[in-house]
Amino acid sequence: MWLAGTPAELDAATRALAGAGRLAQRGRALSMAGAEAGRARLYLRLTITTTRQAARPARRTTTSDQGATVLPFPGRRIG
Repeated sequence: MWLAGTPAELDAATRALAGAGRLAQRGRALSMAGAEAGRARLYLRLTITTTRQAARPARRTTTSDQGATVLPFPGRRIG
């Protein structure tokens, strides 16, 4: 990815992104000119591994006398 900002912003962004994954490549900061003077652009290549979260267990609401979960459907009569 290409980042653009001041040297301090680029350093902070690099640290934050490296915390999310592994920094595979960091290019050399290239100074920008004209209206963008004082800023630079930087190429980063990251390796980010995603993980699957386990499904949440169903939320229990009301239980019947037999211990089965009774879902609160609108208009449903229990009993």
